[in-house]
Amino acid sequence: CDSLTSVSIPDSVTSIGDSAFSYCYFLTSVSIPDSVEQIGTNPFAACFELKSISASPDHPYFATIDGVLFRKADKALISYPASISSSTYTIPRGITAIGDSAFSSCDSLTSVSIPDSVTSIGDGAFFWCSSLTSVSIPDSVTSIGDEAFYSCSSLTSVNIPDSVTSIGDYAFGDCSNLTLTVPRNSYALEYAKANNIPYTYPDANDWLNN
Repeated sequence: CDSLTSVSIPDSVTSIGDSAFSYCYFLTSVSIPDSVEQIGTNPFAACFELKSISASPDHPYFATIDGVLFRKADKALISYPASISSSTYTIPRGITAIGDSAFSSCDSLTSVSIPDSVTSIGDGAFFWCSSLTSVSIPDSVTSIGDEAFYSCSSLTSVNIPDSVTSIGDYAFGDCSNLTLTVPRNSYALEYAKANNIPYTYPDANDWLNN
């Protein structure tokens, strides 16, 4: 799909497989017909020029808000177009999951705000978001998937709340500038120690105020 710039998927299509349009470098827009019932792991990962995904407001299974694709059944964000020009993004309140590879290679994104409705962050969710400097993980999140923030080389600090009881392999791999802020006696603390990730505590500098 080297020269593909836009896709209008025919009404006969009922499913779009994992990574179906991945690395379609020049793809700028995609329309999802009402016939599509299933979409696999971000089919538009590494589509570096993709600016928007659209679905009709009557779509029974999927919705788009400001060009970002969501699945209605589990209120999951499944695809954030890599070429959206904004450097910051606030995930809509009510979304409960960030899907696998949802923000793949979104290198213009510097800050993401996650609402306290989100309980899980999928595998590779922010993989290779090389400009991401700020992400706030709320107390509602219980799991962070494999390679969720892999190669987010600009990340300097991430606060992991006590609610997180599962962090996958290489979730913060190749994040060379990162220090995790973790609660004392928490799962996140043990994870940081086991994976040789620099860490600190939320109250580490309280002595300055005494």
